[in-house]
Amino acid sequence: MLSLSRRLLVRSLMAALRFLLGLPEPLLRLVAGRPVRLDGQRLATSSQVLIKISRLAPFDYPHRNGSVAKARAELNQAGELAGAGIGGDIRSADHSFTGPAGPVRMRIYEQAGSVSPSPALMFFHGGGFVLGGIETHEGACRYLAEEAGIRVVSVDYRLAPECPFPAAVEDGIAAFAHVHANAARYGLDPARIAVGGDSSGGNLAAVVAHAGARGEVARPAFSLLLNPVTDAFGTHPSHELFGLGFRLDTEERAWYRDRYLSDATLYRDPRASVLYDDVAGLPPTYIATSGFDPLRDEGEAYARKLAEAGVPVIHRRHPGQLHGFASRVGVDPSARQALLHAAGVLRAGLALANRD
Repeated sequence: MLSLSRRLLVRSLMAALRFLLGLPEPLLRLVAGRPVRLDGQRLATSSQVLIKISRLAPFDYPHRNGSVAKARAELNQAGELAGAGIGGDIRSADHSFTGPAGPVRMRIYEQAGSVSPSPALMFFHGGGFVLGGIETHEGACRYLAEEAGIRVVSVDYRLAPECPFPAAVEDGIAAFAHVHANAARYGLDPARIAVGGDSSGGNLAAVVAHAGARGEVARPAFSLLLNPVTDAFGTHPSHELFGLGFRLDTEERAWYRDRYLSDATLYRDPRASVLYDDVAGLPPTYIATSGFDPLRDEGEAYARKLAEAGVPVIHRRHPGQLHGFASRVGVDPSARQALLHAAGVLRAGLALANRD
């Protein structure tokens, strides 16, 4: 639980960020300063401002000996504040089911007056398998529900270091199996349930899709992977290019990985690194990467692997974006545009899914 002073600090910072990123582009450029260009790309002005603000924010960073509990609470509050202004016609309700190690919370978002059964997206939040929750991606889920015209089921899976790999994987697969088996209860069309997620959640969504392709669970109708983690084992040029100063530093990435994967022998486990798994039989997939993201190249390597195997795949790089744009849709108009593209592809993908 955060103290009153910390809650007020988070609220003030979010209000300042919302105000600044809402300024007209010419004014925003004055705040951002000199344009940042790297690897043939220009960083979005809003992303430059976000980096400046984050450097000033006195948040607890667990990879720098901060408190994991405080970092989670601060991120959850920031996510709720950011998501509050998104999707005014979207309503939500919390549910739970009995997972492999106890109750797993879910939140279902839907438009008022939604008909049943409807297409749906099972969404897994980001946060390096250590941070994040339903609250941090409240805005993203509300926005996807509104713009794709679907129900969104957000899953609150177990986190490391308390519950390291494969706890999150087990919860993700169990959640999909539960929702698919109880589709009528939740107003969903079982033939049109997609999986999706942001960053570490993109990894979990891909793992569920791989399990479906192998027949371990029902095959999802579509995959929506936003800045996905696909490779805990290898190195890629973007890891070094954007490893310092672009919101997901090399030190932080390594800290998350070591909390989630306790043993280096697990790095190449296909449930941790889907880049090394067989991709035959996967559903149509959309992969979004960000130009200034250390994870950019591993996400694009996964997109190429799917394409080479004949899996229907659409890849979109957002050149000026930082990692994790999905969690910023409530405050950053440029992040909202990136997610709008994903919502359009998702709507089309589910509309074309086999309804038999």
